[in-house]
Amino acid sequence: MVSTTAAETGPAGLRRYAWRYVSGVGGLAVLVGPFLPWGATQALYGAVGIASIAVAIFGIRLHRPALARPWWLLVSAVLMATAANVYWTVEFAVTGQRIPFGSVGDLIYLSAYPLLIASLWTMAGKRTRRSGMLDAAIVTSGVAVLMWTLVIDGFLDGSPLSAARLAVAMAFPIFDLAVVTVAGRLLFTGSTPPMAHLLAAAMSGLLTVADLVHFAHVVGSVTGQVAHNPVSSAGWLLGLVVAGTAAMHPSIARPTDAGPLRLRLSAGVQPTVQIVLALLGPAVTAASLLDELIAGQAELADILVPLTATAAMSTLLVIRQQQFARAATARALAFAAQAEELAAALAEQRALQDRLSHQTLHDPLTGLANRLLLQERLGHALARRTGGAHGLLLLDLDGFKDVNETLGHPVGDELLIAVAARLGTLLSEGDTLARLGGDEFVIMLEETTPERTVAVATAVLESIRQPFEVDGAELSLTTSIGLHTVRAPATVADSLRDADLALYAAKGAGKNQVAVYTDRLLSERQDYAQTVAGLRRALRDNEFVLHYQPLVDLATGTVRGVEALLRWTPPGGRPVPPDAFIPIAEQSGLIGAIGDWVLRQACTEALPWFERHGTTVSVNVAGPQLRDPGFPATVRRVLHDTGLPAHALTIEITETDLVASTTAEADEVVARLVEIRGWGVRVAIDDFGTGYSSLSYLRQLPVDILKIDRAFIPPDRGDAGARADDLTLTRAIVDLGASLRLTTVAEGVETAAQADVLRDLQCSLVQGFHFYRPMPAADLAAMLTEPVAVAA
Repeated sequence: MVSTTAAETGPAGLRRYAWRYVSGVGGLAVLVGPFLPWGATQALYGAVGIASIAVAIFGIRLHRPALARPWWLLVSAVLMATAANVYWTVEFAVTGQRIPFGSVGDLIYLSAYPLLIASLWTMAGKRTRRSGMLDAAIVTSGVAVLMWTLVIDGFLDGSPLSAARLAVAMAFPIFDLAVVTVAGRLLFTGSTPPMAHLLAAAMSGLLTVADLVHFAHVVGSVTGQVAHNPVSSAGWLLGLVVAGTAAMHPSIARPTDAGPLRLRLSAGVQPTVQIVLALLGPAVTAASLLDELIAGQAELADILVPLTATAAMSTLLVIRQQQFARAATARALAFAAQAEELAAALAEQRALQDRLSHQTLHDPLTGLANRLLLQERLGHALARRTGGAHGLLLLDLDGFKDVNETLGHPVGDELLIAVAARLGTLLSEGDTLARLGGDEFVIMLEETTPERTVAVATAVLESIRQPFEVDGAELSLTTSIGLHTVRAPATVADSLRDADLALYAAKGAGKNQVAVYTDRLLSERQDYAQTVAGLRRALRDNEFVLHYQPLVDLATGTVRGVEALLRWTPPGGRPVPPDAFIPIAEQSGLIGAIGDWVLRQACTEALPWFERHGTTVSVNVAGPQLRDPGFPATVRRVLHDTGLPAHALTIEITETDLVASTTAEADEVVARLVEIRGWGVRVAIDDFGTGYSSLSYLRQLPVDILKIDRAFIPPDRGDAGARADDLTLTRAIVDLGASLRLTTVAEGVETAAQADVLRDLQCSLVQGFHFYRPMPAADLAAMLTEPVAVAA
């Protein structure tokens, strides 16, 4: 059973592998055809020819070769041959008898030969060298001996055919010899032919052999009718199949590419072929003379023609051998010159190897060991299995990126050199200091104690905190360190991974400190990787859904809008809380793709709600999305594709996302929001009050809505003083929104008392479990027509 991969069945696979399927299917016809009755075989010729034409046309259209003329000529040749086969089939069906030789079908079939010859000639182009033409002539001379002895001589020697039919009969072997010549020219180009050319030449060889066997059979039977034998039938059928296969092969689009077969008939193969062809003529001549001698019917032509062909072929062989000799002499001289150049190159190479050996194992900037040398030394230390512990300290320079961005990379390089020199003073003989790249360094302490490892880490922290003098400037840095104590049978890869996890923990805890590896770090990282894989699968398999929480008008009880909330339930698992997977989506870079899906899905589902009830939709946008220069184009494309009006969409951002951006990034984000808001899309600040935005900064933002975080909604129970403070803060935010002409929305309203307080504060829109919990789109559509009851 043959297995097919996605690569073989897709569009790219069709271009690459379709010719194999064609050859496989065509092979079935070759196996069956030779054993069918004459009429059925003729019908099969026509069917296979039509299929070959269709396949060839499809292949030309599929691969679109720059030089398509040879392949269209090949299609035309197969078309004429097929037309002749169809004629013979129809004639047989009408008369019930085999068609006499020299019929109209033969003339139609003969017209295919010039087209085939033109196809092979143009296919070879101008690549054939003079030696290639000689090789083709040698092959043709050998085939001519067989043609004369087995076919042509038989036709001329007492054939019962009329003069017209004899001329038709003679045309076939002559055309076959011409086909052999141009096929040889196609093969012997001096380079490896592409597979499509090999198949075209193979087709020519098959048809020639089939003709030779067929006409030898005709001469032997002398019946005056077209003979039928399995060898010829198989050859013709296989030739038609190979013609279609050649046009389907992808190499027709790359005729200059070398094929998979090394068909360079040179020093190894050519002499053997030449010897066989040189002996072919004398052998056939001897056999013919012996036969005629026994029968007492020897004639002058029977002797002269084979001998003349043999003499011509031998002459060509001598010329070719002289060319080989001259080429060998030139090649020997070239080899001698190359040997001298090679000796000089070897001396230079030895010096270069010494330099490369050092460069391969050392960092070119600092001269420290690189990752490869570190892995080698750590591997040797672990392989000794002495039972001792080895300390690994993985360092990352905090703030080094700022040095590169503000002072330039040359200063950054000088700083790295200074750091490497200072770290070297803290180590003992036998310790390894390596630079992994960028601003990452590794210290390996072989056969040490945990106490010394911690002491070295502490010394590194204190040393890096001291200012560096670089290019006349005083620069300050800190470093984060991941510490891991390694023992056999740990592997090099696992050891470096664990140290990296510890470094990641140190940076996540605030930098400028040491974090020690524990198994918990690996477990957390594995959970992180598992969640990332799940998110990728969820995007691929459409596992995400949106729930919607309505925004209620306190005055009327109607739903003015809805907020889209992302939900994820892995197959066979429990729902994953958004605060568990959304931060991981942001860290892994998947938030952009997930956010695009949320935006498109929300706009798609909200369109009928807006058209029927005027209900708008709010979509939360993460910081990485806002910092993406293509975000406005994404919003515009989604609005265009879904048909949702711009004023029916609200983009929700958080203060934290704006504050976390650099000044340049914040300015770019504001510019993007201004562009989006200019289309009619509204912008809301979500969880207002939890960030650090000032009033002056808020006035500059392109904002339409303030959403008060649930932390500022006064509780209906608890300490009266605390409630009064919360009420004051809430009133201040509502008044701030009113003064800036912004709509204010209160989130997290869970009781009627909270709703009453917000109504008194003239906060018109609220959102919370007291009114509606988030619900699927289908449930939301059913309740939009019914206003919620609110207290007056």
